[in-house]
Amino acid sequence: MGFRVLAIDHGDEKKDMCIKLGAEEFVDFGNEDVVKSVQKHTGGLGAHAVILLAVSEKPFQQATEYCRSRGTVVCVGLPARARISAEVFSTVVRMISIKGSYVGNRLDTQEAIDFFRRGLINAPFKMAKLSELTKIFDLMAQGAIAGRYVLDTSE
Repeated sequence: MGFRVLAIDHGDEKKDMCIKLGAEEFVDFGNEDVVKSVQKHTGGLGAHAVILLAVSEKPFQQATEYCRSRGTVVCVGLPARARISAEVFSTVVRMISIKGSYVGNRLDTQEAIDFFRRGLINAPFKMAKLSELTKIFDLMAQGAIAGRYVLDTSE
């Protein structure tokens, strides 16, 4: 869609996946100050848009700090009992929009199907046996899964 993507996650496996999927830059929140790093990668201006898919609250609290003036923060992830907050003065003066997005409309669905038909969607996944489900849940709790798992229920 012409956007320049900067991915934020933690770990080398996730970095490799994000770069392979088209991100130009990667910020490792475990090793870097996210706000300063995003500012550095965007020439001090900040991101045009921030799409939050996080499973914890902290990224929701940081997003407006590295979003540029007239930028948009879109909340998609649903961390349990998390809140989003932003400094009112800075958000108003910089005219930042904060939105939630839960489901798309008919046009969004048609566009997604068209992207899939044209081979533009690459969703990394790993196959695992149903007997490995407990191990997968442990990896999820550790934040150690890059991509998704598909369970083979034929065992």
